[in-house]
Amino acid sequence: MIKVDMHMHTGEDPKDGLRYPATALIDRAVELGYDAIAITLHGQVIADERVFDHAREKGLLLIRAVEWNIDGGDVLLYNITQREAQKLVTFDALRAYKRERGKDILVIAPHPFYPAGHSLQGNLEPNIDLFDAIEYAQIHLPWFDRFNQQAVRVAQKHNKPIIANSDSHGLWMFGRHYTLVDAEPTMPALFEAIRAGRLQPHSPPVTVRDCLRMFVFDRLLERKPGEVMESFPPARAD
Repeated sequence: MIKVDMHMHTGEDPKDGLRYPATALIDRAVELGYDAIAITLHGQVIADERVFDHAREKGLLLIRAVEWNIDGGDVLLYNITQREAQKLVTFDALRAYKRERGKDILVIAPHPFYPAGHSLQGNLEPNIDLFDAIEYAQIHLPWFDRFNQQAVRVAQKHNKPIIANSDSHGLWMFGRHYTLVDAEPTMPALFEAIRAGRLQPHSPPVTVRDCLRMFVFDRLLERKPGEVMESFPPARAD
């Protein structure tokens, strides 16, 4: 079994003012015993190959991925470039692209029924054929988990696997929500195992204090909009 998290954000994200770069998340993933991760920035695939080199040097599989918005709803796309993602403006375009790529691409439905953000909501079931797995979102309390339970019901109805991810927007959030996958740590093997449902998702409830930190205190510490952090800042001119 390999330990994976397929939904995370870092300071390179153009929409979130996070204060840690991708390299810091990679280093933390190695410390926590992860075998594979995907950094899914909003609307942007990480282009700096040095980030992927850094992961390989650490023995970690880093999957090229993005959290992409189609018709107002977010989808997670894996093994894709920025140029390819920009062509996917409709669900039909994604459907055609999946037929073209076959097993080479993976698509996950993130937090599909959460009322905040850009969730798929009513677009999930009409397009269920596009999704290889459905996410069990990390934000749920011991006494309130209605949105995840709705996702589980849809997954069971359509025979789709459930995968747990952290959707972390802070290093402190990373490590408690993950999935064990019965696969070798290669991208083709991982994709095949996820589709086949050879998964053990782990997603313990969060606390009210966690929620306050996520939605209040961490937001106060965010960088200014448009100010993007880079893992490898440009060299200074002499």
